Amino acid sequence: MINKKRLLNTFIELVRIKSPSKNEKEIVNYAKEKLKSLGLEVKVDNCGKKLGSNAGNIIAIYRTKNSSGSKPLFLAAHLDTVSVNGDIVPVIKNGKIYNKNKDCILGGDDKVAVASIIEVLSVIKEKNIPTGDIFIVFTISEEIGVLGAKNIDMRLIGAKCGFAFDCDGDVGIIINKAPFQDSIFAHFKGKATHAGIEPEKGINSIQAAAIAISDMRIGRIDSESTCNIGKIEGGTARNIIPENTKLEIEARSLKLSKLNNITRMILKNLKKGASKVGADLKYKIVREYEGFEISKNEIPVMVAEKALKKLNLKPKIMSYGGGSDINIFNSKGKIAVNLSAGMENIHTSKEYVKIEQLEKLAELIMEICKIVIK
Repeated sequence: MINKKRLLNTFIELVRIKSPSKNEKEIVNYAKEKLKSLGLEVKVDNCGKKLGSNAGNIIAIYRTKNSSGSKPLFLAAHLDTVSVNGDIVPVIKNGKIYNKNKDCILGGDDKVAVASIIEVLSVIKEKNIPTGDIFIVFTISEEIGVLGAKNIDMRLIGAKCGFAFDCDGDVGIIINKAPFQDSIFAHFKGKATHAGIEPEKGINSIQAAAIAISDMRIGRIDSESTCNIGKIEGGTARNIIPENTKLEIEARSLKLSKLNNITRMILKNLKKGASKVGADLKYKIVREYEGFEISKNEIPVMVAEKALKKLNLKPKIMSYGGGSDINIFNSKGKIAVNLSAGMENIHTSKEYVKIEQLEKLAELIMEICKIVIK
């Protein structure tokens, strides 16, 4: 039932719109008008003002005129992308969509889902397909800490169960478990002096950071946990003892107890580094999002499995190391899973989307909408 040509054209139109986090206004307007043209009730919230973005989240409702007797569900995707380096010029080669500009992302993450959801709603309306009410949630600023989802008024989403389509890989994966994440921001403050004339009077903040880092376990901690030092910034010139050094660290785990242990280890080492050289230490810990685990017997998992099997695809239920809007939805009382959407090499200039997978994603969303949820 999917109009493959229209789906592809919508996706191409979407990726041509640059929408890095906090600059989503153009794509929000595009998606808003598309949804309105399909007869949906559309609201754009004002969370962008709080976040420093030029747009807000879209929350829309498709009120069925041919009810299947199903309970409502929600479909979610994010509108923003990571940073865009130059123009996005989509080209098709060997059944794959690339950016002709080899120095820039394509932006398929997560516009494959936005295009597919719009196409499915179009077909449902055109063919008067029986469904329950469908809530659409298109978020902003997902890529910089799921900020849009964090600031949604969940009372606007009148469905308990939902689905996001924001995982790489071929269609068929069901993410029912994702990690908790802490971010740790550390600031070592030493004392600046001339490195050649009176180094003994200085306190080297970079040395404090180096000592702290040298004793940290980073990378893969165990099968459920990771830790990364993502940014270090310090010093002003090679002949000045550096007064200030800042670190940005993250830790993730599928188990909260493990995450707490890793975060404690990080703090222990930060304090050790500061103490050894006599530097001051200030730090901040931010819980970016809570983890979740959805039972295989919960409605979203069972519906996703059933829909995939109708497409003759073998469902693969698994955990995932990345966070997404789904972490926020589940922490705020919803029951939702994340599904793979056919994206490859996301966040890189080698990103591409297989046309076949884009079509399968739309077919999957259609099957999800047709299933009666009791």
